[in-house]
Amino acid sequence: MTLYYLLLLAIPFHNDPRLGMILVESGPLIVTPVKVLGLLAMTTAWLIPQPEASVPRHRNLLPLLFVPFAVIPIIATFALGLPADGHQIGQLISAALLFAVTRPLVRTPDRMVKTIRALVIAFAFSGLWVYKEYFIQHVSRAWGVEGESNYEAVALLLSLPMAFWMARYEQGRQWRLLGLGCGLLLAVAVVLTGSRAGIIAGVTMGLLAAIAVNRKLLGFALLSSAALVVSNYGPAGLSQRFHSIQFTGDPHNGDEDSTRIHVELVIAGLHMMERHPLTGVGMGQFKAVAPQYNPKLLQVSNHSYIAHDTLVQIGSECGVPVLLLFIAMLLVTLHNLQAGRRSLDPSMSALCLSMQIALMGLCVATLSVTGELFPYFVLIVLSQNLREIALPEVETATVFQAPQFFFESPARG
Repeated sequence: MTLYYLLLLAIPFHNDPRLGMILVESGPLIVTPVKVLGLLAMTTAWLIPQPEASVPRHRNLLPLLFVPFAVIPIIATFALGLPADGHQIGQLISAALLFAVTRPLVRTPDRMVKTIRALVIAFAFSGLWVYKEYFIQHVSRAWGVEGESNYEAVALLLSLPMAFWMARYEQGRQWRLLGLGCGLLLAVAVVLTGSRAGIIAGVTMGLLAAIAVNRKLLGFALLSSAALVVSNYGPAGLSQRFHSIQFTGDPHNGDEDSTRIHVELVIAGLHMMERHPLTGVGMGQFKAVAPQYNPKLLQVSNHSYIAHDTLVQIGSECGVPVLLLFIAMLLVTLHNLQAGRRSLDPSMSALCLSMQIALMGLCVATLSVTGELFPYFVLIVLSQNLREIALPEVETATVFQAPQFFFESPARG
């Protein structure tokens, strides 16, 4: 398990020049220290015996959906003779390693809790780079270890709900205080990135949490107080960035220009899906061909960009079937977590809720950001194990029951 926890601690730093350095590069295959750590953890996971307290495994659709999601675009790219995108292929390999190592290792409640701790600590620690850039280097929009403000905000949001879960449900007082500290650190770091997508997603998470908890009035009061603090004491120019959201017409500043570019990129992506519904235009090719599918893009900007929408990027580059596979994985993940909320263990039920909120927040953020897919896969992979840990008594036949609505309180027992 030590290798696995080290892998989780290294995940936020996959772009760091040290942990993300290229050790071996052979065509599209790129080997980094993080991937080596993942390979070692996977090898160890499949060699060591399972702990006696392991919960039974149940059938789950996620591996069956992930394999074609990862394989189809790679085959299509080579079949079309397009250059392979090593970064995207690397993400898929990393996700496959995470599947392979998490499934056999995280089989007990204790290991699941320690996994959450590792994720929260890792991303909170990576958030310190945002503070360094904002307060020491005086950067107006901190970019963090991801090297880009929007990507950093999305990455930090992954563990934010789980940090507050620690603050409420951890057994030891020191862990509860650590969770509260990490949660506050992560929330402020998201604001310091100045990412509109990240802040909107964070507010969405807060609203979902306030609706889901029993003491709704207190939840909305805390959320309103936080919004008031951010609006009065947040980074200079933050409110102006939100006032500069403009979907039509001629832009008059950089923020309006950014919004207009987003719109034209989405239009380009939809045209790509319309003309190449089965295979897309090829992995990593969106930026190169976007002006061909929407010439108006170059009228708004002199440059082409990636899609700035994860779903559009996947559908336009890899084809509609691959996009549907990705959406199906998200739905199965939400269903796994919704089912886990029926747990008789309040802490496991609440952990399922916190992951649901995290996944919904990521989906909101990446409607205007083409970020890394890895935050999604962390939640996707953990959801199948968490469901089995939260509901060890559930029979295999119940895995495919129709999901309940998010805001309903799942029946227990």
